[in-house]
Amino acid sequence: MQLFIEGARPNFERVGATLPNNIRASIGFTSKGARSNTIGECWNKRLSEDDCFEIFIAPIEKDGARIADILTHELVHAALSDAGHGKEFRRVATSLGLCGKMTATEAGPGWFEWAQPLLDYIGPYPGSALETQPTGKGGGKKKQTTRQIKCECLECGFIFRASNIWLEGRTLRCPNAICNGKIKHGSRL
Repeated sequence: MQLFIEGARPNFERVGATLPNNIRASIGFTSKGARSNTIGECWNKRLSEDDCFEIFIAPIEKDGARIADILTHELVHAALSDAGHGKEFRRVATSLGLCGKMTATEAGPGWFEWAQPLLDYIGPYPGSALETQPTGKGGGKKKQTTRQIKCECLECGFIFRASNIWLEGRTLRCPNAICNGKIKHGSRL
């Protein structure tokens, strides 16, 4: 990751955003934890004991180019420090070839123009993705045991969800005080 950061410096300079020298990047869980959808995070140097920007890329990715484009997004945060995802962030990110919603950018053709030669030089990503969701017996996804069943009134259309334990063998009436219609649920929807 440090090789990519050093190789990206001239491209950041080209778009008028200087990367600080005090950046550390690593693969690791973000502050939201292993089950979060957050794929990258840049911590401001003010929060680091030794005054370094700390970047974390979630270990759910295995593609080197995707990891590098997430890193690029986080490097924009380091270069702009407190800019958030506003106008200046957009200017730098799009100038570097990042596309899409600014809170969840992806590499576009312009990013690959400057980054692909760097990725070719660095070589393949030396890791693999981690499965962060719990697994059941046999290694598959863990079965959901507390599924909420959709219920709907046949008369007024009132919709709610309930656990199957409250539905089995029962005839339910609508909780809407002005209706009292019959409720259909689950496979009867």
